Amino acid sequence: MKRLFQNLWREDDGVLSFEWTLVAVLIVFGIVGGLAAARDVLIDELGDLSQAVVAFDQSFTYSGIMTLGIPGSSYTDIPGVVNDSSRQPAGSWGIAGLDDGADGA
Repeated sequence: MKRLFQNLWREDDGVLSFEWTLVAVLIVFGIVGGLAAARDVLIDELGDLSQAVVAFDQSFTYSGIMTLGIPGSSYTDIPGVVNDSSRQPAGSWGIAGLDDGADGA
């Protein structure tokens, strides 16, 4: 019985494969943790980008050049309406002084 325990104590077959398994498991845990952190940062950045795009105001006013006969124009952006032309109020944009596409000349 003593000889059996001595042989078991000195047994070293499979030690290297166990070490490689531990190394592989640690590498996989590190990769998964890194990918999770990168995912969280990417989601935060995309959220910030979407808020910046929604807050972007495209309103403008141009007074024109009256001496050359160029009328002014203006456009008022409606907050909260994104790419929906059916909800745009009539006359909110266009060239001031021109009627609705009728050719007066």
